Amino acid sequence: MSAADVPIDDAQELAVHDDSAHVESSLDLQRLLAELSPKARQAIQYVKLDGLSVSEAAARSGMSESAVKVTVHRGLKALARLIGEEKSS
Repeated sequence: MSAADVPIDDAQELAVHDDSAHVESSLDLQRLLAELSPKARQAIQYVKLDGLSVSEAAARSGMSESAVKVTVHRGLKALARLIGEEKSS
């Protein structure tokens, strides 16, 4: 069943459901990012969430492009580890 097949009376409930899932995902992401160092959190925010290039992120953060790449990579590894720890609990 696609969204086009949902009766109009049920459409609002479907939309509300989607919003709550998005809010929960955002809260989970923010909670996980809070576990990282400020430098890693900022680098991931710029490159992965805001969509800046590595060059743009480096200019904004005052880090070299290489440092941004390494920081994003290490930060994503740390996030993966945190997610793995949560799933095993």
